[in-house]
Amino acid sequence: MEQGIQREGKTGRDYFTGYEYKMLYDWDQYFEAIVQIYMGWPSDLIKNAVTIFLDHQHKSGHIPRSVPSNALHDSEHVKPFLAQIAALVKRYYGEADWILNGTYYPKLKRYLDYWLHDMDANDNGLSEWMSAPHSGMDNQHERAGHWHDRICEGVDLNCYLCRETSAMAELAADSGHLEDTDRYRAHAASLKENIRDHMWDDEDGAFYDLDMRTGVQTRVRSCAIFMPLWAQVATKEQARQLVYEHLANPNNFWTPWPVSTMSRTEPGYSRTPLSTDVLGEETCNWRATVWVPVNYMIYHGLKNYGYTELASTLAYRTRHMVRQFGNHEWYDAETGEGRGLDPFWGWTLLAHFLEFEERTGEDPTQLIIGGKGDFGGSD
Repeated sequence: MEQGIQREGKTGRDYFTGYEYKMLYDWDQYFEAIVQIYMGWPSDLIKNAVTIFLDHQHKSGHIPRSVPSNALHDSEHVKPFLAQIAALVKRYYGEADWILNGTYYPKLKRYLDYWLHDMDANDNGLSEWMSAPHSGMDNQHERAGHWHDRICEGVDLNCYLCRETSAMAELAADSGHLEDTDRYRAHAASLKENIRDHMWDDEDGAFYDLDMRTGVQTRVRSCAIFMPLWAQVATKEQARQLVYEHLANPNNFWTPWPVSTMSRTEPGYSRTPLSTDVLGEETCNWRATVWVPVNYMIYHGLKNYGYTELASTLAYRTRHMVRQFGNHEWYDAETGEGRGLDPFWGWTLLAHFLEFEERTGEDPTQLIIGGKGDFGGSD
């Protein structure tokens, strides 16, 4: 993993990245922070990743989603994981002053408020992705659009924001900012309600993105439909339908090597390795593929709702896949073979710690989201 330590030229601070081209990516840092915690590394690399992003903030609160940035990333706001990373540091290292005192706390607020307000163009309480690459699921264009489309109110995005506002409320409470605590807790509760009210389709038993232009659900089944399990948004009955009708269904997401990032029923389900973006650069495949961080989120989502046996099976299959085929960026959902960067020293390493989490019950992702055990009221 030493090859993953890089130095940011503007500030001279070291950080960890799984990418050989030294790019610091937004949500990668959250999952890679968990890897660093389990490796027993000091907190500096994790904190540096957060502060480097915050030091690249514009006056509006906007932060490009990678460091260094490029023409594709400049206009796309860093994904909402920075407060969750800060919460990890507070929980595992007992360190909070670095983010709660001085200039970084107001920067963190501006970054999150940019998501909640500037990235909610129609002011309906649901934020939108700028494109499929902005979502991190690079070539799921049919649900999240192409570069600068800004048409998708993503179910995944708004679930991440449920968690991010909850993490921000925790940090605010620790710093004595009680007004911020109440505001972000209220926003988390409102987000949960909006997702359940507008993104759930009872007939299909699935959550769908919304087309911002029309308010109509975009009925594309990707792994994003399972993020309400991780964010504890789904009711118990909604969770049951998600699990039995979609996740554990071999005709949908439970491929020979689960979990596929797109349902087998989708026209776009494809094992074609790569496509290119508008700049001619290769994009990653998020169709007939398996990504370890997605499995990791789903694993903890299953545990949230008591599906412990299925969670254990998923943990075993994920760990076995990585051990058999090596540390790759992503994997073929039909054959299990590794794809993308080889070797990849980033978030894929989470697979190696699933056995520990199975044995101990440890969940680094746990947050207080609307109260522990709150799954949307009565079922």
